[in-house]
Parts: sequence; C-alpha cells; structure tokens
Amino acid sequence: MMSAAAVARQCLLGLRRAAPPLPPLLSTRAPYRSRRRGARMASSGDDAPRPSTTVAVPGAAGPVRVVAARGLTEEGFTRAVESALFRQWLKNLQEEKGVLTHGRLDLRQILIQGIDMFGERVGFVKFKADIVDEETKAKVPGIVFARGPAVAVLILLESKGQTYAVLTEQVRVPVGKFILELPAGMLDDEKGDFVGTAVREVEEETGIKLNLEDMVDLTALLNPDTGCRMFPSPGGCDEEIGLFLYRGHADEDTITALQGKETGLRDHGELIKLRVVPYSQLWRSTADAKALSAIALYEMAMKEGLLPSSPRTSRRRGSSPTANL
Repeated sequence: MMSAAAVARQCLLGLRRAAPPLPPLLSTRAPYRSRRRGARMASSGDDAPRPSTTVAVPGAAGPVRVVAARGLTEEGFTRAVESALFRQWLKNLQEEKGVLTHGRLDLRQILIQGIDMFGERVGFVKFKADIVDEETKAKVPGIVFARGPAVAVLILLESKGQTYAVLTEQVRVPVGKFILELPAGMLDDEKGDFVGTAVREVEEETGIKLNLEDMVDLTALLNPDTGCRMFPSPGGCDEEIGLFLYRGHADEDTITALQGKETGLRDHGELIKLRVVPYSQLWRSTADAKALSAIALYEMAMKEGLLPSSPRTSRRRGSSPTANL
C-alpha cells in the first residue's frame, strides 16, 4: 500500500493523464448500404422501418441488438452507435466492476432514443439498455443519459488572512434555476486530458489563467478501484468528473473586481457571473454536488497531510508580471 507521501506526489499534477483507447464496435451484422457502416433497416411492425445493428459484447449471452427509436434518423442512429460515448459505455460493462463481468446480468437489447450534436461533434446520447438479472429474470433500471467525462476546479484565493472560493453563477435549464457552482466543463475529445481541460475551462469561465503544474487532482486521491473520478448521478447519467484544486494569493482589489464579473462564451449560450465567497461559508452557499464533493476531498486531504502547505501566486490573463492575480 502506498504511503501518504507517495500518493500526494502522484496527485501533484504537471502531467496529462491519457485515457485508455476506446474499443471499436466489436461486430456488426447485415449492414445497410450507405456511406456509414453498421446500420441496416429492420422492419419492426411500425409504419416505417427503423435502423438497427448488432454488436458483440464480451459477457453478453450473444450478439446484442441495437435499434433506433421511432423518429430517429439513420444518420443520427449511426452517429450515436459509433460515438465515443456509446463505445465507452460498452467498455465499462466489461471492466473489473462492470455489470457483465460476473455473469449474473445479461444485456439483451439497446434502444437508441436520441442524440444531440454540438456542431459536428456528438454531445449527448440517450438510450435504454435491456439488462436482465439471470437469477430472477427481472429487468434492472437501464435508462442512460450519456454525456461523458468532465472536470471542475475548486479555486481558493488567500487575501489578507481570509480564504475565498471562486464560483460561477449560471442558468441551468434542467432545474429551472440559476446555480452557484465550481468552474467546470466537459472534455471535448477522446484524449482524456483532464488537467488541460480544467485549466482551459477556468480561463474561459473566470478569466483566471492557471498553469498545469499548479493543479492538484483531488479525485486521484481516491482508491484506484473507484476509477479516481466522482459520479454525481450514476442512477441515470454516465458523467464522471475529475475534481481539481488550485490555491493562490490575491489582493483585495482583485477579489472586489472578481465579484459579479460577467464572463463565459456568450456565443455558446454561457451566461455566467462570478461570485466570491469566504471558504468557511462555501459548504452552506451552494447545492452544487461538484463543490460539496471537492470540499470533502480537500478537507480530508488536508487532514491527512497530502497537500502542500502553501498556495502559489496566480495571475490573470492580461495582468502585469507583478500582479497577484
């Protein structure tokens, strides 16, 4: 078992963590004749035939049928089935703690219900998996909203003996509210660059430019069998979040300037205001699961002496070399 010091050294990140390569679709049957592979038009008794394919998934009793919901186009279906989100989900089924690993559960069929594109990139995929407990023959809950990995950063700034946390206030349509939360964002490629994404998202959402070597991966402190990521809603969503820590110094004028500053990429629909709150009040100031989880990891890491004792000095884009932020 690693010593606390060894774990801490691994978590002081100046390196980029590469995700394991995603597997290709393992097999397809009777492909439909189009420019894209792996889909065919199958009659199911509906008014119009729906695209479908089969994939071979280790651990399943046989080839698994994947079919499009009524109204989903062939192009949308094929994009969904070939997406990194869907392939990663298939890979998760087969890992050490995967639901198909021990033979009790069987995957029978997958219904692709919808897909959302971010330009030319697949953003979200919605599907339903028919997974059966072989002992009881009962289906287990299988509705999946696939959105993939993301990052969030707990930014703590010391000023005149007080420690402040930097939050973003954003409109969140799914809950119908403005929410105070940590600066965060989705990974937009398959490279698994959690650290680089964290730094980029902080700059886009707050204007604060951080260095890779200043970042501490708090989720890397978890036991390896957890995947070293936080799952905010595994009952319905595949999202896994890497939680990072940045600690720096700031003068009083900088703290004042950050409070209420409007930021974000407006052309991407980001309506963001910055909020700065004393760290001692953070746990009562937000309902954001990312923030509350980061607080817990930070406090336990400090208690066990896994973090460096003194924060660095940060700089904001466009500031002079002598500025604190």
